[in-house]
Amino acid sequence: MAPVSSAEYYARMALFVLLNVWSAVGVIAWSLPVLPLRFVRVPSVHAFQSQVRQVQAAYISFLLMLTAVCMPGSRLIVTGDWDRMKSSAKQVILSNHQIYPDWFFLFIFARFRQCHADVKVILINILSRLPLFGQGMWFFEFIFMKQRFDKDKVNMAHHLLTSKRDPHPLWLLIFPEGTLNTPGNIEKSKAYAKKVCKHHCILPKSTGLFFCLDTLYPCVQDLFDLTVGYSGLDGTQVPYDRYLVDRVFFGREYPREIHIHVQRVDPEKLPGFTVDDGVDARRRQEEVQETADAKTRFEEWLRGVWFAKDERMARFYKSGSMVDPISEAEVASRKKEILISPLWEDWISVIILFAGGFWLPRLYISAVTLLVGWAVSK
Repeated sequence: MAPVSSAEYYARMALFVLLNVWSAVGVIAWSLPVLPLRFVRVPSVHAFQSQVRQVQAAYISFLLMLTAVCMPGSRLIVTGDWDRMKSSAKQVILSNHQIYPDWFFLFIFARFRQCHADVKVILINILSRLPLFGQGMWFFEFIFMKQRFDKDKVNMAHHLLTSKRDPHPLWLLIFPEGTLNTPGNIEKSKAYAKKVCKHHCILPKSTGLFFCLDTLYPCVQDLFDLTVGYSGLDGTQVPYDRYLVDRVFFGREYPREIHIHVQRVDPEKLPGFTVDDGVDARRRQEEVQETADAKTRFEEWLRGVWFAKDERMARFYKSGSMVDPISEAEVASRKKEILISPLWEDWISVIILFAGGFWLPRLYISAVTLLVGWAVSK
């Protein structure tokens, strides 16, 4: 595709920023009326969550629509156990993290699995300070971390136990690498790994994932490992360099295919989480916490997953497929191509979201003005 002109580049940037700000205002405007319910009794908290779930679903529908406009003709190529992901369940999702638009594509994947109302993400704390967007993510009950587990543990436990108790499903997204695989981070990862070098992924950190699974047990019955890869690359290129945000959304230099391989893992078969017959859940959880080497064995398992993920990425860059040729025929029937394009219900949700972003702030300002005028007249 021919490069865009400077005029088109800045026009696309302005539209991108305008729509994102408008959508963030819509999120806050639709969430504010139910905010008091978050701080009272449990049934009211559930009413608050029900409203915010609808707002979150509309926002992710907006991200789908925005991506379809900025990346026309792009597709998700999904393989593996994607069809075992249920919209009614509490589940944990882990994925490699290569470029900032990863968020868009994984949210869109959640949308097509009907899980987009229940997405929760673990993020660095600085993002909570973004004007409008930070407040929107707070309404969505995303988990903000200072990247110091001794300081984050209490906050994580609060959010996870809340998700564990509430009646709604959960789609908790975690990036165990903790950062993007930029060239500098890749070199640090290789130095840390010493003899075992990673080429396409960064060595993961296991502490947060172990804590999430242990806290959510036994409500979470499914752990899904996602491997994400992008077309248009040859194995020697770093996705972070090739697909920067401005190139993807403003410069029309985007991947035509986003490949997502899904592998389901039974949490009860993980090292440190194995359940023996006759052992009840409470006793099992106590044993996990008291086992000295449980976290070490879990860390070894997670590294093994990431080594396999790195090999899968190498296979993808070589052959264009993340599936082993031996099992290609077996999974061919479960391969699915999803055109990134909004459905009619997405259009309705986004129109309502933007209408609220336009009219509700005016309504709130008018109401406050009337109240202030009434108070002054008294």
